Amino acid sequence: MDNGQISLIESPENPRIKSQSEGYSAKEQELIHQLVQARLGKKNAIEFEPLEDYVVPPEVFFSQLKKPAVSIRANRMEFSTSSVRLFAGVRYVLPMLSERKQRMVVAICAEEELSSVEWARNKNGKWINRSITCPEYTQNIYQMMKWNQNCRYKAFGRLADSERGLVIVYDLAAAVMFDPLPEEYMDKRTGKMKKRIVKYYPDEIRMKLGRSYSDYEAIQRQSSFESLSGYIDTSGSAIPATISEEAAATLSEREQERKREEMLDTIIGIGES
Repeated sequence: MDNGQISLIESPENPRIKSQSEGYSAKEQELIHQLVQARLGKKNAIEFEPLEDYVVPPEVFFSQLKKPAVSIRANRMEFSTSSVRLFAGVRYVLPMLSERKQRMVVAICAEEELSSVEWARNKNGKWINRSITCPEYTQNIYQMMKWNQNCRYKAFGRLADSERGLVIVYDLAAAVMFDPLPEEYMDKRTGKMKKRIVKYYPDEIRMKLGRSYSDYEAIQRQSSFESLSGYIDTSGSAIPATISEEAAATLSEREQERKREEMLDTIIGIGES
């Protein structure tokens, strides 16, 4: 094999070698190109599929390992690692409850605030979550939601903007309930008895395929800003709200995006300090 042959094989600029690596020869690519141009010339439109008859499945039916969540027991609560990572570098947060909305919100706060809660700690350079013992507070949640005292509940969250900047909103009404004791079952593959934790979804989720597409889009538009009107902090004090829910729903998408960018810059600054 001479030097010319070696150069031909190894050169990444050789069109023949490049086209073969992409799966089509140069002639086949040209035919495809001509076909596309012909279809464009005839103005053949791609079929349109209306979405009004479709439903979007509940998010809890899928893996939520990387989604922010809070686990609540009768005497304590613990925010997931994914929650802590959203507010990386933040040690203290302000939890807030809305009985009417049946939601919990956590906002960034300073240690000096009256109702601040330490939700994470720095261990070997990494921020990890910590279990928060707060029986009086969790009992209020159980009473508000009419939950079973013997069971553990897990609520998933989403990031939103608010009067206090970025917050994580946890939907308590859609929380998943876990039995306190594992259930024994027979593994058909191995023939051995095993144990598993049984979980239960709220009826409005369990009995439905999901939300209609139009409802899903409406919720998406409204969920990027969470008005704190009606929320109370861990001391039972009402949170001063500077914007009503109606006004929050009418905020332009551009304004919401601007606010999110500003708050992200703030959080990044806190994490680096």
